Amino acid sequence: MTELATIPLSIPNPFSEGRNRIYVIPSDPLTLIDTGTATDRAFDAIVSQLDEHGFSIRDVGRVILTHKHIDHIGNAWRIQQESDAEILIHESEMKSVADVDPDSVRFKKMVADRLTQWNVPEDVMSQPKNSASRAWAIQSATPTGLVDGQRIGTSCGELEVLHTPGHTAGSICLKFGRQLFSGDHVLPTITPNVGGGDMRQRGLLKRFLDSLDRTMGLAPHVDLVFPGHGDPFDHLAERCQELIKHHRERLEHTAKFLRQGPLSAYQMARCLFGEMRDYHVVLGCAEAQAHLEFLVDEARVRCQDEMYSLQPE
Repeated sequence: MTELATIPLSIPNPFSEGRNRIYVIPSDPLTLIDTGTATDRAFDAIVSQLDEHGFSIRDVGRVILTHKHIDHIGNAWRIQQESDAEILIHESEMKSVADVDPDSVRFKKMVADRLTQWNVPEDVMSQPKNSASRAWAIQSATPTGLVDGQRIGTSCGELEVLHTPGHTAGSICLKFGRQLFSGDHVLPTITPNVGGGDMRQRGLLKRFLDSLDRTMGLAPHVDLVFPGHGDPFDHLAERCQELIKHHRERLEHTAKFLRQGPLSAYQMARCLFGEMRDYHVVLGCAEAQAHLEFLVDEARVRCQDEMYSLQPE
């Protein structure tokens, strides 16, 4: 099998995690992994950087999306319109491409419902509601579903689909030879949010930790990891261990804070993260909720009327 000559593109992103990394596989078909945020600026960056490497949007024959977030699926529709490229995403997240929410109407309602569920005070609610009101330059497109273990052929060899839920329920990694495209599942310097990336789902932390265990098992067979944000890195096992340790410690901190009495998800987020502003209210509460749910499922914590407390010993 020919070793993959991956071409990384650095695409502007308005969010706090920094620029997106999308990847070009110069094969037949020409393949892109992720597509950046749904903005004109991001699309123009793809066009200009492809041109620097001797390609155009019209050359792209396939797009593989690691998960449904707007900074990864954002330009898939434009690429498909320009080149008739095939768009591949995990089967559980096909709707995010086929039925987009360009004005964030459905998303804003979901955010408002979650803020209420988390008992966020009225004077704090307006900030994340406003942050969720962004309109995107995006249209629906036609995706094809992927499943765990599926192999995607290229003229350079096969990409293996690894379903790694946690950051979202349909997150995937892609293994090619001794290289791994990790999306947002494993990032080199930041911890992916768990809970806020898929707010309709429950039990994401358990799935994320299980996925990290699985990914760590690949480490002897992976020399280089290409993440969705940040530079490529070569210490997959160590990074997975760091992420697992981080969340195990956060679970213990969560349980410790409950010793002072029942807390809502918002109150727990304040304990864990301090004062939060704008959309970080949503991210903080969702991550706190994910850790509380994990402890409920372990029978260490109980929930009544959206208030969490330790189970009596």
